[in-house]
Amino acid sequence: MPIFNSPDGAYFEYRFITSFEETNVVGNIYFANYAVWQGKCREMFLYEYCPDVIEDISNGLYLITLDLSVQFISQLFAFDKVVMRMYIEAQSESRILMRFEYFCEKDAKLTLVCKGHQAAAVMRNKNGVMVPTHFPDSMMEIITEYAK
Repeated sequence: MPIFNSPDGAYFEYRFITSFEETNVVGNIYFANYAVWQGKCREMFLYEYCPDVIEDISNGLYLITLDLSVQFISQLFAFDKVVMRMYIEAQSESRILMRFEYFCEKDAKLTLVCKGHQAAAVMRNKNGVMVPTHFPDSMMEIITEYAK
């Protein structure tokens, strides 16, 4: 899953196909899945570009979601092809703001179906208290490159 450059900035792209498991009684994708997909997209970015951070998470590093929003434009249904784009809007040594765009792909055409934002912080547990810390170097390097 590469990083692409566009006039709107660089973005990480995550693609998947929805399933019946993600639908509600009416047949459309249940709203909570859009928030879950933001987390999954973020995790796939780490998996692809910062595998050492994943190891550090099992050693006490936390990526805490501070805020999350989802703005629905149209519906998705089971077996729709989804293309998610994650942009870095702002970053500091311990916080990051990401923007997400969700597209439905049909016949090689992308239709915007949802937009979202997510703010996250990196923290460590120090004597039972969560304290802000710096992003690991590998993550800062790729975020800096990615945000250009």
